[in-house]
Amino acid sequence: MPKRVDAGEWSEWLEDPIEALGSLVRAGIIGHLRQRGPATRAEIAAALDLPAQTVSFSLKPMLEAQLLLVDPPNPRRGQWVKYSVNEERVSRMYLQLGQAIGEV
Repeated sequence: MPKRVDAGEWSEWLEDPIEALGSLVRAGIIGHLRQRGPATRAEIAAALDLPAQTVSFSLKPMLEAQLLLVDPPNPRRGQWVKYSVNEERVSRMYLQLGQAIGEV
């Protein structure tokens, strides 16, 4: 019988990448921004054929995980914001996840 891994051993290390990258919508947003460059929520929603509310909901955890950068950096309510990928942070989380599943 295979040894069970204690979730506590991995939970802190994996929590951030799984939470931040754990959805096809979020992966799609990152992919779109990497290919097309900075975009507003409306532009992302149109490009991915998603409801704007879905994009807004998905951006929040990505911003909290620092996977995205915003321009302007400290937007005020009602201001147009362009989102771009924080390449260093995304690469680090991708590597962390790859190491955990034995890909790296």
